[in-house]
Amino acid sequence: MRRGYVIEKEKDGKVILLTIGWLSAILAFGFFPFFLGAVAISMGVVLRRDYDVGKQGTGLIVIGIIGIVVGTVIGALAPW
Repeated sequence: MRRGYVIEKEKDGKVILLTIGWLSAILAFGFFPFFLGAVAISMGVVLRRDYDVGKQGTGLIVIGIIGIVVGTVIGALAPW
């Protein structure tokens, strides 16, 4: 290694974070809305902050919030 050169590690895992985030956001509409919505929101924040995936990170945050609200309403109205 030469002096003056910095070797940057590439961040791996963007694809798995996107996959987990979108699955959580979609499933928050029907199952465990608070948990899965929070997972989607946190994945969106991490993707925006650390991986420079701005549009999809923002989308995950918005869909996570909507999933929490709509999933809770559906759960409250469901005649179990």
